[in-house]
Amino acid sequence: MSMTMNEPAVSTVAVLVVYRLAADIEPTLVTLRAAVGRVLVVDNHESGHAGLEALARGMGIGFLRAGNVGGLAGAYNRALAWLKVHGAQMRHVVFLDEDSDVGVLRDLLADATSVRVLDDPRAAAIAPAYRDRATGLRGRYIRLGRWRLSYNPREFADLRAVAFVINSMSVWRLQALQRIGPFNERLAIDHVDTEYCLRARRLGLALYVHGSHEFAHSIGQRRRFRFLGREMQAGGHGPERRYLIGRNTSWLARSWLWREPAFAFLCATRLAYEAVGIVVVEDRALAKLGALLRGALTGLVMPRSA
Repeated sequence: MSMTMNEPAVSTVAVLVVYRLAADIEPTLVTLRAAVGRVLVVDNHESGHAGLEALARGMGIGFLRAGNVGGLAGAYNRALAWLKVHGAQMRHVVFLDEDSDVGVLRDLLADATSVRVLDDPRAAAIAPAYRDRATGLRGRYIRLGRWRLSYNPREFADLRAVAFVINSMSVWRLQALQRIGPFNERLAIDHVDTEYCLRARRLGLALYVHGSHEFAHSIGQRRRFRFLGREMQAGGHGPERRYLIGRNTSWLARSWLWREPAFAFLCATRLAYEAVGIVVVEDRALAKLGALLRGALTGLVMPRSA
């Protein structure tokens, strides 16, 4: 394949949010620099990472300190503000986590189907399918109606319209991001992408997953298990994250109940799914279940303007 970038790649900026910096990040930056027109590293650790800014600037890559203000949502918002100043000629934004496999990005942007989607003013974003590093399972993407929902199969190789994409490796049209507005910093981490996709849906903007392209990604420390004959995954998060998951899931269900009843039902089932995984395969089950319940109750009373 030619090393020359096509138009979508040239006009794409990759926003890489770094928190733990657990591995050598330079190979990822090299890959991104060859795949897109611009790269921005957002250091989202509260105290910053020594040497990260020097590495980025030495490679000709943009750098921004976010300090975990507003969590992951805050990092995205500060990156988008940076783009208003430094992102001339950029038309697309791809959000990345530091642990995501970015090797598929070049091929995704070069795919003719992706090019058509990113040129469509009715589209918000396109993403490759993700496969969890720990369990080996592909994510299950949802089709959502107002009163009912259904799931795509885990394995597919074509373009599918979906209700939600995870932020990591999702390529967004910048005009769509500008229409949807800032990410919700009250949510901080969990369901930041879910809430954003709901707002895109409310505006009539479509989301797509291209099943011919796949990337490895980690969400928590997942473990596979079977329950009542079903293949399931436990998240592996600690009590603090379980509190956030419970709070944000409950808040979203309450906030969107009348507009998206099927989504509210999905939230309820997700909380039950989370609880089952804790009980069946995780340690510290009582602490995690207690945190999940406290979070869910908090979400029921949290202001809807969050």
